[in-house]
Amino acid sequence: MKSTSDTRYPMKPLEDLYNDIDVIIQRIDTFRNEPLFNDEKKRRQHRVVPDYLTDDELLKTFAHLIAYSQNANSELVEKVLATSKFDEAFKHFKIRDVIKLNPCDIADEYWSAIKGIRQQAKLFHIVSLARIIQRMGGFSSIIADIKIPKRINTIEDIEAFWKGFNELQALLTSKKIPFFQSTTSLLHFLMEIGYDCIKPDLIVMQVAKRLQIVDDEMGDRNLRSTVKVIQNYSVNRKIRPGVVDLYFLIDGGQMGAKKLIKTGIYKD
Repeated sequence: MKSTSDTRYPMKPLEDLYNDIDVIIQRIDTFRNEPLFNDEKKRRQHRVVPDYLTDDELLKTFAHLIAYSQNANSELVEKVLATSKFDEAFKHFKIRDVIKLNPCDIADEYWSAIKGIRQQAKLFHIVSLARIIQRMGGFSSIIADIKIPKRINTIEDIEAFWKGFNELQALLTSKKIPFFQSTTSLLHFLMEIGYDCIKPDLIVMQVAKRLQIVDDEMGDRNLRSTVKVIQNYSVNRKIRPGVVDLYFLIDGGQMGAKKLIKTGIYKD
């Protein structure tokens, strides 16, 4: 794999890494808890980048991802979002209403119902994000103009992805968009709306280190290198990165993913 200047070569030959990932996938497939596993795999496999997202839709997507951030327990967050309380707390993400909210009032009224998101500071970040979007005069046009391939089918697409990613990240940094200036959070957002990448969170990075994709779970260069290896694997094996991300989360023991597999997989 050729590497751009801001990524690191993997520590093992790519074909060896591909074989190691194959082994993970084959093992997990023997423990699939159906139909839950297949439903989630299909959801990830068939994500399509929408032609257009309104600012309200973007705020909702951002807010839900913020809820999962900072090592919150994914299973608890999933349960919170499955109720109406989180969306209700933020007026169902109507920006004109969210900008008027006081995060302290949200905490007073809703925290007992949404505390699974782990940190009350997230309430401030969501309201702040709504206010920034409003001051900008909207954010949807920026997302619509992303210069990132909607699907990755070739090595050239991967290079185009990272060129567009760097431009978008620089723009979000210049606009002081909270949370989504970071590589992990921005990749999570792009994956969630259908782009071919993964979220390199701590669990994914622990698996990457064990496979010797990188030598450390931390650091922006390691995050990018891990994502790029998985994108290359996906092109080679004709599987979408978001699906590979699912297998990594299961292999790493993410709480929210454990329900997708039968008990016994982690015993040895």
